[in-house]
Amino acid sequence: MTDYDVIIMGAGPAGSTLARLTASRGFTVGIFDRKKVIGVPLQCAGLISHRITEANVLPENLILNSVRGAVLHSPSGIKLRVSKKRPEAYVIDRTAYDRYLADLAGEAGAELRTGTAVRDFNEDTGEVEVNEGTLKATVLVDARGQTAIFDKYPARQFLVRFRDQEMDTDFVDLKVDSRLSPGFLWRIPLDERTARVGAFGPQKNLKDFVKGFISDLSTDFRLMESYHGFIPRPDAGVELVRGRCIRIGDAAGQIKPTTGGGIVLASRAAHVAAETIQMALEDNICLLENYQEACRNLYMGEMKNQMRVQRTFRILSDDDLDHIFLKMRDYGAEEIISRYGDMDRQTPLIREFLKRGLLFRIIPSILSRKVGSIWK
Repeated sequence: MTDYDVIIMGAGPAGSTLARLTASRGFTVGIFDRKKVIGVPLQCAGLISHRITEANVLPENLILNSVRGAVLHSPSGIKLRVSKKRPEAYVIDRTAYDRYLADLAGEAGAELRTGTAVRDFNEDTGEVEVNEGTLKATVLVDARGQTAIFDKYPARQFLVRFRDQEMDTDFVDLKVDSRLSPGFLWRIPLDERTARVGAFGPQKNLKDFVKGFISDLSTDFRLMESYHGFIPRPDAGVELVRGRCIRIGDAAGQIKPTTGGGIVLASRAAHVAAETIQMALEDNICLLENYQEACRNLYMGEMKNQMRVQRTFRILSDDDLDHIFLKMRDYGAEEIISRYGDMDRQTPLIREFLKRGLLFRIIPSILSRKVGSIWK
């Protein structure tokens, strides 16, 4: 006898979205989260692609700002400016968005239990050990986020009030630094004077990197809040199904290798997961195995291309990055990126660079063989 058809461990965007989609199909769903207040503390930059509206719901009142472009900074300060005519991304109230998605899951019939830590679970039997005892479900979902992942990058972010300038709220600032690769630094404006400024990458002293970036941008500012978290390293070979348990979201490595973002991808995976779970519950539990292949068809081609970009950045020094920025400016890359760039679907831009032969024109010639082996 089971307590639920489905137990979802984790009430982040991936878990809550899947809980809503599964409960709306008439199944009994329990969703457990160790946090007492969903979404708190903030552990995300809160910049999300406009494509979220294709994969999930996003109420307008949770959008703090719309962004249509970026100013890209090289290590020495060379700048490239890329833009779209329409918003490319939304800056959202991420903590409120997490709560909103969890509330939707509850309205669909899922039972949300906050302050409920999953101490252990059995992928073969469907048993989950929580604070109050042991529960059982036909299907388990691991949506515990980065806590379920061992291989991850630290991330650090501040909420900053700039006193000496007004920002162009249509643009984010992104800075590359070889010490952070494949990570980077960012400034995401909430309004003309307030921004989230942060970084992720393989460094322990991220606070120093972020504060240095803030000082480069401004001479008069106030640090209002501080946040920290982790971003899972992408893994194209991650096992998404074990026994009667599937993984989704950060716990499944469903993030973009180039940016670390994952809400849109996880939202799309939630639709695949909901369909797979329905087939498994109505027909045969073995059909859960279809989720692995469906996810590969959904995003693996794009993910592999982004991982090639990531591997390329790893071999570049600061001097190499400065060289590339200058060459990109000379060859009109700002216009090409503006035209073909997309936060979620970066393969078209990659193909355009390869088709035009730009990749090997902009990199230092001494690196041609190494880069060529990545893109062969």
